[in-house]
Amino acid sequence: MICQLFLSFSLAWLLLKCRQNLAYEIPNVDMEMLNERGFEVSIPDEPGMQRVFYMLQVDGRCPALMDYITQAANGSWTSKQNIGLQNNDKLQISVLVQYNDLIYEKSETRVILNTRLLTTQQSISRIISNRTNAEECQVNLSSEKPLKHCKPASSIVSNSQGTCKGELLFEDNFSGAQLNRSVWMHDIRQRMYHEEEELVAFDDSPRYSYVREGHLHIVPKVASEVTQGVYQLGDRCTAVDSPELECSIAKSSFYKIKPPVYSAQLHTRQTFSFKYGKIVVRAKLPKGDWLFPYVMLQPVSTHAETHYANQLRIAYARGNAHLRSIKQEDISGNRLYGGMIVWQKQEAVQLIKERLNAKHYGDDFHNYTMIWQRDKLTLMVDDEIYGEIYDGLPFFNEKCFIIFGVTVGGFLNFDDNILMNDVKPYKNQQPRAALSFWQSRDTWASTWGKSSAMIIDYVRVYAD
Repeated sequence: MICQLFLSFSLAWLLLKCRQNLAYEIPNVDMEMLNERGFEVSIPDEPGMQRVFYMLQVDGRCPALMDYITQAANGSWTSKQNIGLQNNDKLQISVLVQYNDLIYEKSETRVILNTRLLTTQQSISRIISNRTNAEECQVNLSSEKPLKHCKPASSIVSNSQGTCKGELLFEDNFSGAQLNRSVWMHDIRQRMYHEEEELVAFDDSPRYSYVREGHLHIVPKVASEVTQGVYQLGDRCTAVDSPELECSIAKSSFYKIKPPVYSAQLHTRQTFSFKYGKIVVRAKLPKGDWLFPYVMLQPVSTHAETHYANQLRIAYARGNAHLRSIKQEDISGNRLYGGMIVWQKQEAVQLIKERLNAKHYGDDFHNYTMIWQRDKLTLMVDDEIYGEIYDGLPFFNEKCFIIFGVTVGGFLNFDDNILMNDVKPYKNQQPRAALSFWQSRDTWASTWGKSSAMIIDYVRVYAD
């Protein structure tokens, strides 16, 4: 938007003499990736070509890359750019060619996917000069809208808005009567599979998530029964890894029972994602034994959760009111964590910072902030910095989307290696962990109540 206005002003000085309107088509743009050294775009030279102007935008980001070329070299009009392109970047290419004293325009859009280039949109060539009389034409590209001056941000967003540092890119105050389903999508699937098993199934029922009085509520519920019948989600299932495992449980399966807990998980994968910026979530975390909140970002290209897809965890605290580690450290809901989980060398690596509070983080609302920059991850609670992380950032080299949810258990979330024996009602790698958890429900279900919901007041993302 801003870049298009700048282009209009930049080309307003071009005055053209119109001759006979000859048909001309700008060739398709050739593009070559130069790895970390950048990339180059080019079109072949043809008789009659006089000048070429390129404007290149990565994910709508300003300032745009511009190159004005007055002479072909080695049979082509080539522009080399020293900026590297990354996975899932969208490159918009606008080309203006002066051919036999007429100016033609063409645009293309390319998407970088696993180092391959995909052309997703392409326009046909068109003359952009306006005839004032039969003999003379003048290009008029001025705009009534003023240029917007700001300090450019490093943030890249999926909807190409908010390119000024500090500008609000995304906001939801949950002030409507219902959840905005044009923004948020529900997961409908179970998490009781593979070695990072979580003892929950996600659904979009209003029992498990709803908006009320300006707050989003995500409410886990204990299932009424788990042993009878067959669990089948059918076409409703939103499996991200394995439909066979996420969407159904066969009757009389020795290793599985129906999910002991139902909850909700929402995300913006299809509607909003960003790379670099500041996200602020005002929330009250869930309170209850073995509950675990998801307030996090996940890269758009990572769908599988078999081995913990890389995650930027904005904030989490275990739901337990009383829980100590094998070293007698307080790891209850009084201890806040934030940072990242990366899957490296066949194991989940945690790069986490923490802060101990006098009260459980499920007792009150707090502002949880993550500032994601190229070289640093900053974690804050109520405007107080409690940690900075410099490692692991290369694992997050693309846009990420927002995830809110409440899960139960989990082998990493409640690791046997840090807990005393006989504290947790199931064991990591236990074939029938879900059944053991369910059979011990008298020890944990009584700790759940009105405070077991995660309540979110708002989420805001700012350009950085």
